[in-house]
Amino acid sequence: MAYVTSVIQCRFQNVAELRPQQVFRIKYKIESQMLSPFTEYICYLVFKVSEKCPGLHCPVKVRDLLHRRKKENKIIYFRSPAALSHHDVFWVPQQRKDGWMEVMIWKFKPDYNKQVVPMNLKLVTYEGTMSGLIICGLEFRPDQS
Repeated sequence: MAYVTSVIQCRFQNVAELRPQQVFRIKYKIESQMLSPFTEYICYLVFKVSEKCPGLHCPVKVRDLLHRRKKENKIIYFRSPAALSHHDVFWVPQQRKDGWMEVMIWKFKPDYNKQVVPMNLKLVTYEGTMSGLIICGLEFRPDQS
């Protein structure tokens, strides 16, 4: 990963721009005491796409490596697709008030008998690379649906 220091308006200290690669892994541990009991959470990836990057139009598969029993891969986009079908099951990015974009990458319900909630996701592009993806960070929020 190449760190970008010229990006502003991000509450995280380090912002990273991905090099040309087809696979990107996210590993993280959340302390259970930081989460509300009996609540389902959504993890959002906060990002921008570099103006120099003409790509990232293809879907990206998100695979939860720790909870393989579900065998369900999620599909996300970093740029909204031209046409949406109500039959398609994928997550599309949304514009945030701070100028960044966010896309849902993980839904989970914590096990409060454990001190940490581990996260290990693998993002794989169907076509091309993730070059030009600028990552600001992760944001965890309770599911409002």
